Amino acid sequence: MVFSLFIIRKIEESKPTIASFLAHLSFYWMGFLILFVTFSVTLLLLFGVVYKPFFDKQINFTIASLISLTFIGVGYINAQKLQIRTITIQSKKIQKNMRLVFFSDLHADLMINKNYVDKISKTINDLNPDLVIAGGDMIDSSIDGMENYIKPLKNINPIYGKYAVLGNHEFYRGIDKCQTHLENVGFRVLRNDCVKVNEFLNIAGIDDTTITSVKDREILSKCNKNDFKIFVKHRPLIDDYSIFDLALCGHTHAGQMFPFTLLTKAYYHNRDFGYFNINGSHLIISSGAGTWGPPFRIFSSSEIVLINLEKLN
Repeated sequence: MVFSLFIIRKIEESKPTIASFLAHLSFYWMGFLILFVTFSVTLLLLFGVVYKPFFDKQINFTIASLISLTFIGVGYINAQKLQIRTITIQSKKIQKNMRLVFFSDLHADLMINKNYVDKISKTINDLNPDLVIAGGDMIDSSIDGMENYIKPLKNINPIYGKYAVLGNHEFYRGIDKCQTHLENVGFRVLRNDCVKVNEFLNIAGIDDTTITSVKDREILSKCNKNDFKIFVKHRPLIDDYSIFDLALCGHTHAGQMFPFTLLTKAYYHNRDFGYFNINGSHLIISSGAGTWGPPFRIFSSSEIVLINLEKLN
C-alpha cells in the first residue's frame, strides 16, 4: 500500500488516469484496513478476553469485515454531505454586520471530483458572503491540471474578496505552484502578512509551520491594534489568544474517521473541532470541506462555516 502511494506521486503528472485509479484503489483499501483492524481488535478483546466462550476466529473475521464494509459505505455518503455550521460573533469593534464564510482542507487532488468543488462553490455563493477565507490544504496534488479541479472557486466573488493561507499539504506539493493556482481562481494568499479589509477589519494570515518559523505575535503586530483582527492559521496551535479577536483554523479534519476522531481529541486536548471562547477571544476550528486519503467521514462531517460578525451595541 505504501509502495502504491509512492508510485501514485511519481506518475500523477505524466499519467493522471492511471494515478487516479491507483489512488482510489489504495485509499479505499487503506480505509478498509484501518476499520478492519480496529474492529478485529475490539472483537478480540471483547470475546477473546472478556467473553471467551463466544470467541471464534472465523466468525469474528466475518463480523469485522461486514462492519468495516458497512462503515465504508456510510462513511462515503457522509463525506459527500456538506454541512453548514453557523456561528455568531459580536464585538464593539465591528462597525457593521458582515457575513463571513470560512472553509479549509479541501484537499483537491485525484480523489476529489470537480463536481464536488462546484457544489462547494455554489453552496458558498448561496450563503451570500461578504468575505470568504480558506484555511489551508486547499490543494493536494502537483499535476499541472489541478487548477481545473478548483476552477469553480473562481465563481465566488464576495464584496470584500477571498483570502487564503497555505497549509502543510501545499508545502508537500510545491508552495509556488499551489499559490499560483489559488491566485488564479481569485484568492489573495496571505503569507505572514496582515491586510486591512475595510474600515474596521484586519485579516492576518501565517504560513504553516512546515513553511515558516515566524511567531503569531510577529504577524499580528502588523495589524491595526484598534481594529477587529481575524487570524488565519492552518493548525490550531496558538501561541497567545490575547492578540486577536477571532482565529480560524483547520488541519485536524476532526479526526475524519474513527478511530482517529478519538486521537485528534486527545492530541489537541479536545480543541480539534468547534467554537471556543477563550478569555474573550474567539477560536473556530473547522473539520474541513474535503477529505484526505480514504474518502470517508465516520463520526465527523464535511463542513463550511458561516460566521455572522455583528456589531455589539
